[in-house]
Amino acid sequence: MRHALPPATGHRPCLGLSRRSWLTGMVLMPAFSVRSQGTEVVVIVHPANPHPLDRALVQRLYTGVLRAWPDGSPAFLLDLPAEHETRAAFSQQWLARSVANVHTLWTQNVFTGKGLPPRITSMEVEMRRLVATNRNAIGYVAAPLTDNSVKVVRL
Repeated sequence: MRHALPPATGHRPCLGLSRRSWLTGMVLMPAFSVRSQGTEVVVIVHPANPHPLDRALVQRLYTGVLRAWPDGSPAFLLDLPAEHETRAAFSQQWLARSVANVHTLWTQNVFTGKGLPPRITSMEVEMRRLVATNRNAIGYVAAPLTDNSVKVVRL
């Protein structure tokens, strides 16, 4: 979705915002779209994944510091779209960062050749299905969406 910029002249957009305020609002909007702050978000991995997971390992994987599991096998990271409320909750609860901050980290990683960002899945059920079918996959969902097809890791 593209947003038209307000005129650069002295005209103000219809909301009475300056050009700078309008642009700042458009950039920051996804970071403030958290509606489910009370929702517990859990990390999920394949049931056969032997690696002990904790917050520190999840943070290193999802910020691009690590690209592989401790045994050297590549980690297959999954993420939800930036505007998804579960992604915002995951970023806050597990990474202690905003979605915008994590996006910035991945932009730097791609630019410097350190790695590619996680694969984006459209829905949590798709993420759960992909994790259940790939031993190296890691993802996250709202706690009520878990089932026996995945191993659940809580904070």
